[in-house]
Amino acid sequence: MKLAHVSAWLVMLLTAAVTPAYGASLSFVPIGSQLDNDLINDLPKKVGDTVSFDLQLDTTGLTANLQSLEFLLVRNTTELGFIDAIGTPEQISAFPNEEVIIKIDPVLQNIVGINRLSGSGVPANTVIDFATFNYQALPGLTNDGLTDFTIAVTSAIDANGTDVTNLFQPSEQTIDVQPVPEPTSLFGLFGLSALVSIFYRHRGRSYGN
Repeated sequence: MKLAHVSAWLVMLLTAAVTPAYGASLSFVPIGSQLDNDLINDLPKKVGDTVSFDLQLDTTGLTANLQSLEFLLVRNTTELGFIDAIGTPEQISAFPNEEVIIKIDPVLQNIVGINRLSGSGVPANTVIDFATFNYQALPGLTNDGLTDFTIAVTSAIDANGTDVTNLFQPSEQTIDVQPVPEPTSLFGLFGLSALVSIFYRHRGRSYGN
């Protein structure tokens, strides 16, 4: 019985030893929260608000400098209007070579930016502030359950020429920017609740309760 327990422990130990420790990522904040029933995190904003996303690059789990990085940036043009994009000094120093290809999604009419960066790179197991993307919430802002801002790592190569794309987990992050409920709507809801409460109190009295 003891041998069986030891064998099981060894199997678990060996499995852990060969399982890759995912940690590298390109992510943004704010991450939003769940405000409805779909699977996409939500960020409430009012029309005209500035919507900013701060990107961060994490090379945890890599064994050599990350020398080139390609990522997609997808934006819903009917809900978010572009203001500017500002790379940090760390990002500009690490990846001085940059190529951006802009495409239009023919189905959703989203703008897809393919960003290709290369240079001396970022050392392994390092976290840097990467860039800030600023947008304005447009009159078309709506809660449609579709992504309004997405980043996805599509290629990552280290200084040894090794493809480390699979170490970026999760490889995609997305968010749905949706309108803040109008105050009148909330008051209307409270008013309806009060009306129902009064109705039931009177109804209870009529039945002697």
